[in-house]
Amino acid sequence: MVEMVVSAEQAKLLAEAQDSVEIVDAHGNRLGFFARRFSDRDIEIASGRAAAREPARPTADVFNRLKSLGSQ
Repeated sequence: MVEMVVSAEQAKLLAEAQDSVEIVDAHGNRLGFFARRFSDRDIEIASGRAAAREPARPTADVFNRLKSLGSQ
């Protein structure tokens, strides 16, 4: 794994982020995302949804839906 050292200011922004952070270079090119850790509440919500046993949509359907949104 590659390790990258960030400045104190960047570390503070990442630590305080309430959502994922998109990381871009100086030209605005997307490099990736920083995902915050899951909170106890996040895990509780996901567990509840998994236990609900509601019908799931196939991944292909989800991808097709997302692609159709991008072409609008």
